Amino acid sequence: MAGNFIKYGGPLNWNDLPVDSHELIALCAPRPVFISAGEKGDEWVDAKGMYMAADAAGPVYTLLGKKAMAVHEFPKVETLLDGDVAYRQHASGHTDGPNWPFFLAFADKYFK
Repeated sequence: MAGNFIKYGGPLNWNDLPVDSHELIALCAPRPVFISAGEKGDEWVDAKGMYMAADAAGPVYTLLGKKAMAVHEFPKVETLLDGDVAYRQHASGHTDGPNWPFFLAFADKYFK
């Protein structure tokens, strides 16, 4: 996480951010993006919001000829939503470890 982003945990909050999360993800297009979340989070994790941002960025991926997520409802835990923008929420806490195998399979499609 960028050091400058920490200030939005206090004294600033999410409402002070100059852009929305889906706009940041859309700026990554057409590059692949894997969004990873844990079910048991803390104040820094919003799994549903992360999914919603990934889904909302989808039209930009589609516009640029890439594959957006095909599912537009918040999925059950442990479900991989694949595309050039992908999302997976695991059942553990604030860690990316359980999603590493899925990320590596995702990344493998782009690296020869």
